[in-house]
Amino acid sequence: MEKHNITSLPIYSHDSDNIVTIVNLIDVLNYIIKEAVADEKLPSTLDSEKSHNLNNPIEVVMTLDADRESYRMFKSDANEPLLPTLEAFSKGIHRSLVIDYTNNIPPYVLTQTDILRYANAHPESLPGIDLNASLESLGLVEPKVEPNKVVIGRDNETALNVYRRMAEKSLTGIPIIDHNTHQLIGTLSVSDLRGLNYTSINNLVFPVLDFLATLPNSEAILNPITVTKETTLKEVLKIMSEKHLHRLWVIGDDKKVTNVVSLTDLISLFLKI
Repeated sequence: MEKHNITSLPIYSHDSDNIVTIVNLIDVLNYIIKEAVADEKLPSTLDSEKSHNLNNPIEVVMTLDADRESYRMFKSDANEPLLPTLEAFSKGIHRSLVIDYTNNIPPYVLTQTDILRYANAHPESLPGIDLNASLESLGLVEPKVEPNKVVIGRDNETALNVYRRMAEKSLTGIPIIDHNTHQLIGTLSVSDLRGLNYTSINNLVFPVLDFLATLPNSEAILNPITVTKETTLKEVLKIMSEKHLHRLWVIGDDKKVTNVVSLTDLISLFLKI
């Protein structure tokens, strides 16, 4: 995943060429949490036998939880309309295994990000949406999501503790705020787990900012791109496409996080046209 800058991988069956599931970083996160956290107590170190469980076969992270996306792998027919796939994406499915049942070509994975990049490159595909409209006018930052309902992490918490909250809420990213000012100072996401090894896994018990500082792209992570309710849809599409982002934090005049705009939100909007 680190080598190819991806967050999921199709897994083939042991005894056939069939893809049986798509393992993603959320599955990896849940496995790490399960191995590291016991009896609600957070460890002071992960440098133990449990760390070496990273060497186990990938099937150990394959979930049997029916609520997890990798358990209920969504499939699309390459020769059918895109609408059913978009509807699934609008409900929180992040990727689909596309199978061509007519032509003999290998299956491939279509993601929410692919849809966003296409929309950004082909604005004519969204004829019913005013791309110059603000997030607020499009209903993407409605007050139904109040500031205290945005799941956050604080700089005085360990990365492992914030990741545990992320796993509990089935999220892929959480804003990190200063515990005194409550202003945004970073982002922790499951994609930060790419490249984790026997040594670096121990960094998860660091304070979250110290953990983020160990990452190759720490400068960008500790200076997250943000938007406001006045930001236009066109700007959002451009930012998320060019910066390879899965979400944008919406901040107020006080630099505090008030909302989030995700790929799921945007695809839901596309379906309204």
